[in-house]
Amino acid sequence: MVEINSTFFIQLANFLILLLVLNILLFKPTRRILQEREQEITSALDETRAAQEKIKELLVQHAALLAEAKQRAANAYQMRYQEGLDAQADMIAAERNRAATLLETGRQEIATVSTAARAGLQKNAESLSKEITHKLLGRTA
Repeated sequence: MVEINSTFFIQLANFLILLLVLNILLFKPTRRILQEREQEITSALDETRAAQEKIKELLVQHAALLAEAKQRAANAYQMRYQEGLDAQADMIAAERNRAATLLETGRQEIATVSTAARAGLQKNAESLSKEITHKLLGRTA
């Protein structure tokens, strides 16, 4: 059995002193370091979560800006395409008008030349008929 004598109290005092010294030199600093580490980890996790949320928000903003830019580009392309079609239609109309003008000018020139040729032929026809009559009939008309 256990005897309670003076050595027991000395051992108990040694144990309590050792516990106090270990608490001051080992346990408190270790607990403090562990608490600091836990706070750092918690702080880092919170910062990470905040950064992830910010990244998600930025990705959503980026996607919205990208969609808006794509829409603007599509609208600009469609507008330029329509302008090109309009310009093409204008050019075709202008060339058709120019061709019609050239055709009309050509017709007028042909009419002028044919009128001049008819007049010349008319004169030549009269002299030729007189000459043919003179040769066939032997007289002048």
